[in-house]
Amino acid sequence: VTLPDMHLRLYRLVSRLAHRLPLGRGKLAQSIRGRRSAGERWLAWAGERRLDGPLVWVHAASVGEALAVQPVVERLRRARPDLQFVRSYSSPSADGWPAPFEADHADYVPLDEPAAVAAAFDAVQPTLMLFSRGDLWPELVLAAADRGTPVAVAGAIVRPRSARMSPLLNPLYAEVHTAVSWLGAVTSDDAARWQRLGVSQDRVSLTGDPRHDQVLERVPRLELLGALSEWSARGAVLVAGSTEPEDVPVLLGAAARVLAAREDARLLIVPHSPTDEAVSDLVRRAQRLDLTISEWRGASDAVPREARAVVVAASGLLFDLYALGAAAYVGGGFRRDRLHAVVEPAAFALPATFGPDWQTSSDAAAAIDAGGAAALPRREAQGALEKQWLAWLEDPDARLEAGIAARGTLDRGAASETARKLLRLLPAAIEPPSTERPSESLHLHHGEEASATAPPSERRPTRESKGYRSG
Repeated sequence: VTLPDMHLRLYRLVSRLAHRLPLGRGKLAQSIRGRRSAGERWLAWAGERRLDGPLVWVHAASVGEALAVQPVVERLRRARPDLQFVRSYSSPSADGWPAPFEADHADYVPLDEPAAVAAAFDAVQPTLMLFSRGDLWPELVLAAADRGTPVAVAGAIVRPRSARMSPLLNPLYAEVHTAVSWLGAVTSDDAARWQRLGVSQDRVSLTGDPRHDQVLERVPRLELLGALSEWSARGAVLVAGSTEPEDVPVLLGAAARVLAAREDARLLIVPHSPTDEAVSDLVRRAQRLDLTISEWRGASDAVPREARAVVVAASGLLFDLYALGAAAYVGGGFRRDRLHAVVEPAAFALPATFGPDWQTSSDAAAAIDAGGAAALPRREAQGALEKQWLAWLEDPDARLEAGIAARGTLDRGAASETARKLLRLLPAAIEPPSTERPSESLHLHHGEEASATAPPSERRPTRESKGYRSG
């Protein structure tokens, strides 16, 4: 038994045990519960909806990964209308979230066990296995490799302290990573780390981050914000996005003092997980600081004219809400490797602040270097946030200059470059042979109307729809 075989056997044992432990109520339990039942749904979809043509299976673990790969999928769809797309995820945050891109099927990824993955893989029969960012499930990769299916990674990142680089896990992941057919790295440091992890150097390209294309191209849906848009027009709004519990004490303490000092200031808090419990806890904490916060649950909700602070108790609107802001606070920076998307406020030219644990985010580093963001110190963070907010509120020109600098760190082109590379991994599309006379070329054959006019998710497999070759 070789060392990689031993690590794979150990991984499979641990994985099997973990999947059968009693479930609680946390996110991990939600994920495992969803994945336990996902296999049957993948098989049912494949039996009813899988067409005779090429299909790209996109695995995007959570909402952030799905948003990062969205512009790549859109470009592939335009270049190859014959493609079907399915999307899998593992995070409960992606379950029920507004779809970042149209997919013929979206569901939890099956349990990472040989039998469960093989059954789903053989039913779906993907032409390309595409991972977003780097959440490569070993069994999914090995199943693709065993069947000769190309494996690609878009917008690939890997943290310097990633567990997969540890001596314990590296032998297992080295075998997994050697199966990667192509990888588009975000930075040169990411490219070097992926190569150390086992991806062949000639299969790694430096593409940049497709997420930049996504935020630059996305149009805010202001019609969904209702009365909140009118409320925001009455002052300068400080948008605190994707806040985590660790952010709340610093955030509320600084906000209470800033709002007391500046009559024109407004605070908009958007929790990363806006559960009833999280929202209620935030409101109670604010009351202890004599800060009254109104709750807003969607476009149909009114916002009191006199409200100085609002907490958003709805999901899927953060990007749109940044459009109302004068400056941003990005949550997650008080936990290692948890800082959320700095690029979203940058797309609206908002300068940003965030906690002290930002070092693994290349976007945060670029924004700081450009003067478009400020990181809080670990000690006296509340005072530093208050000072930074007041400085931006009192000097709108400096605030605008910082916001423009933040936006200037976003680069276009990674999504198009990634799509070009991925097209090379797909079989060439061909037109089915036709015996029609030129005057008949725009008419459908008898029996083809339903298949040709129905949306992809409603078509049935047909032999006539097969328009590609496998070589």
